Amino acid sequence: MRIFTLQSVNFDIDDFLSNYWQKRPVVLRQALSDFSDFLDEHDLAGLSEDDEVDSRIIQNTDGNWHVTQGPFEDFAPLCKGKWTLLVQGVDKYLDEASELMRTFSFIPHWRMDDLMVSFANAGAGVGPHLDQYDVFLLQGKGQRHWKVGEPGEHETHYPHPLLSQIDGFEPVIDTVLQPGDVLYIPPGWPHDGVAVNDCLTYSIGFRAPDQSQLFDILPDMFEESGTGNIRFSDPTRTRAADPSSVSPEDLRQLKLLIKNALDTDACDTALLRFLSNQYLPEQVPETLISRSDVKNALENGIDIVPSPGCRPVYTSESDNFTFYVNGEAFTCDEKYKAMMLANFTGRPLPPSLTSRADCTIFDLLATLINKGYWAME
Repeated sequence: MRIFTLQSVNFDIDDFLSNYWQKRPVVLRQALSDFSDFLDEHDLAGLSEDDEVDSRIIQNTDGNWHVTQGPFEDFAPLCKGKWTLLVQGVDKYLDEASELMRTFSFIPHWRMDDLMVSFANAGAGVGPHLDQYDVFLLQGKGQRHWKVGEPGEHETHYPHPLLSQIDGFEPVIDTVLQPGDVLYIPPGWPHDGVAVNDCLTYSIGFRAPDQSQLFDILPDMFEESGTGNIRFSDPTRTRAADPSSVSPEDLRQLKLLIKNALDTDACDTALLRFLSNQYLPEQVPETLISRSDVKNALENGIDIVPSPGCRPVYTSESDNFTFYVNGEAFTCDEKYKAMMLANFTGRPLPPSLTSRADCTIFDLLATLINKGYWAME
């Protein structure tokens, strides 16, 4: 598998996190100077034909915008004028794409969203717009002209129901990216990219849940606790002077119920399930794997590693090591923790495991493979 390397001469991670991350955009020249495309527009088109893959084509023909959602069968009527093919979640389907995401693992896995790859013909783009997430834009083949403006009151309009744009802006960055260059853009900074010629762009996107999304974990939290939830009570209630009034003390007690619920192990577990949910595609093997199949595979030198796009998360120490994948919790003995953490990064499991491990780890690996989260390569 190809390994992508950030060039420390051109990209100092600590300096970037201190001075740019979530603060201001920056052009990182030749951050991946040895980068070469691991797919082309034909491969991208092939992915967009799959029912499970999120894709769309954005066209601008004679000043009129059109958006067509995939999957696609006939590209001929859609690849006219200035057009862009965008495919989400490519890291969930290609090992090289997953490896490219791993290059940016100086940001925790739970913050990572996915890799979107786009192909645009000369002059094409999606128009000036805002995103509410951090993104690294890596230039593949060709060149793209980028403009980035300051945050502010940018009015949104919709030239097509599925396309959000803003009006033009005064750029603080106005540059052309070459292959291997990276442009980082924080949330809320307007930007506009136009293909100078036929080009590929790799968008490494990150997520930041808002409060409403975090509150969606509450039902899972109470289910996780197994003890039910605590109901409001008021044994010291005095006579109400005005039955229509909700007293400040009542509001305080109600909010305290919410706060106390959040300060529990059940809330931590529900959060970890939520943060690990990557909406991975179903990649279940045709024949279910047993613990003996896992042992035989290791003995025969077959690599057992997380499937493309799978990025487990974990927290804290305990008697057992618990990690989370796609909203599910998995546990193994603490003695396997270091081995599994190395495996999370793509390092194959050691063949010697078969001679010194108990059956529980092989049962766990078989479960992960049967769910499609791990693969035997």
